[in-house]
Amino acid sequence: MKDLFIAECRRFRNLACIAAAVWLVLLQFSTRVAEPLQQQWQGQTLFLLVSAVAGLAFAVFQFSGYRQPSRWLWLMHRPLPPSRIFGALALASFAVLVFVVALPALLVIAGIDQYTGNTVDARHYLIPLHLLLTSFTAWLGGAYLMLSGRRGAFVVLFVPVLLSWHLASGAALLLPALLGVAVMAALAWTAFKPDRTAPPAGLPGRLAAGIPLVLGCYCLLLWGGAAVFQTGQMLLGQSPINRPVPPPGGRTELIRTDGAGNLRRALKDAHDPRAAHWTRQLALLEVGKVEPEGYAHPVRGAIANLDKTQWGDGAHNIMWTFNHDHMMYEGRDMHTDAPRGWFGMNGMNDPQPFDSVPVIPGKFLMTRQHLLQLETETGRATTLVSVRAPEVLTGGIQEVGRQGFVLTNQRLIALRRNADPQARMEERYSVALPGPFGDLGRVDVARLLDGTLLSFNFGRRMTWGETGSRQHVLFVDTAGRVQTVSVRELAHDFPLLFEHRDWWLSPVVHAIATLPERLLDKGQIADAPSTPILDAGRPGAVLAAAVMASLLSAGLAAWRLRGDRPRRRLAWTAAALVLGPPGVAAMWILEPRLPRRPRTIPEPAAAGIPAHA
Repeated sequence: MKDLFIAECRRFRNLACIAAAVWLVLLQFSTRVAEPLQQQWQGQTLFLLVSAVAGLAFAVFQFSGYRQPSRWLWLMHRPLPPSRIFGALALASFAVLVFVVALPALLVIAGIDQYTGNTVDARHYLIPLHLLLTSFTAWLGGAYLMLSGRRGAFVVLFVPVLLSWHLASGAALLLPALLGVAVMAALAWTAFKPDRTAPPAGLPGRLAAGIPLVLGCYCLLLWGGAAVFQTGQMLLGQSPINRPVPPPGGRTELIRTDGAGNLRRALKDAHDPRAAHWTRQLALLEVGKVEPEGYAHPVRGAIANLDKTQWGDGAHNIMWTFNHDHMMYEGRDMHTDAPRGWFGMNGMNDPQPFDSVPVIPGKFLMTRQHLLQLETETGRATTLVSVRAPEVLTGGIQEVGRQGFVLTNQRLIALRRNADPQARMEERYSVALPGPFGDLGRVDVARLLDGTLLSFNFGRRMTWGETGSRQHVLFVDTAGRVQTVSVRELAHDFPLLFEHRDWWLSPVVHAIATLPERLLDKGQIADAPSTPILDAGRPGAVLAAAVMASLLSAGLAAWRLRGDRPRRRLAWTAAALVLGPPGVAAMWILEPRLPRRPRTIPEPAAAGIPAHA
């Protein structure tokens, strides 16, 4: 095993040196063009993709020779068990990827930390490890694709994305990333046998190959099916998103209609005697809007950045960058890169750390419970609005008709204007959200002569199976009293089966695939506990579709394995019944179709002898 490991490392040493040098130059060049450690997650994902492609390409190049029959026999027929041969190749490839992917990234991060004034946190030193795990996971997937010889097996490449590509803490992401390595290693091991085309032997082998295939098929059917359906709707001119006239009564109509139109539509069916008077006023007013500026806050120690981490103070020539270790902004001179101190909750040179990782909505700094205004001349930070946990701010101050509003996950707060713009703002009144915050699209605001009309437009989660979304129109009088004017349930723009596609396709696989979303802390702003709950049950048509999909999958599996051993046929039929279409799709990829038996042709009778003799 040791000799095979050394031989494999020697085989790729020249290629590894060239690839490491190229990767090091590219990383160093990116630090000169921008600050990749402080970019938002969209730009940082590019480095993750490059690492994954590098691991996949390495596996394709490495096993394109080994998969040839003569070389495969030469590799497998040696005085070593297959497990040691696989272990030697995997460890050698891991060592090559450490040298090519992880080591250059670590050198660049350490160089930035030691020789520049740029901010480097402890979380940044986890980046080389995550790049390495991503690259090695892709290598394991590539090894399986090259050795298994099954074209549909590319779906296993969705599994690492499903497990570890999340905006969560870098330390917390190590567990799903290592789980992805373990799953893909078990999958690659099932293809490492003398007869590469044979299905895995035994129950452990079929489970090791079947689990990632089922998850990958679920992702392909879900995302690919949705893309095909929406593309077909667009080609037929039936898509509610790009139709000239949106479907009446749905969320798309709410989005594409201005605030005055939404309010007029709701007041038309209202029973309040003042509705006609308000409708006439709307024609003379400019209706504004207040909307969430985000549905999540950054997580401390996150491996990627959800929001901007820097802002420039032109009055003092300081670039402030948030430091996750100290939970304060670290300053450096824009011209000399020299250190310029720290920026805490109360401004420059204040040692009080922020209570959470701040975001920068417009001209404000915002944590989960505090909204701060910067004083450019003095370098101080004044707290304008504060709320108590578990209430969470979702954006800065948004003005409508010289009236400031702040939106939280529990209520809409109207603020009283102060003579001093830097002083803490007082609450004039507040309105509890009449629905879950995660379903809220925007709030249309019309300031009338006798009060304020508010239209809470929900329906954001309707395309993912949320039912019961409504448009709520409320009136707030000059004394701050809230009255309900109209409540209108929204119609569904898409068919129910499309909206609930992630569930009826396979309820069991859906529960497994959403585990990372439910277990990882991604900073999502939760709905208020006291918020009215929407209809949580699945419609009858969706339940029927789930049952029908399972039955059809079981029947298809039984038909596919006709003539096979009864025990294996029964096992796959039961698996397809439980897992639905992803289960039968995985079976289709994993189990080769048995060759048809040749029909027996009766021999011709000898001359003079009857055929029935």
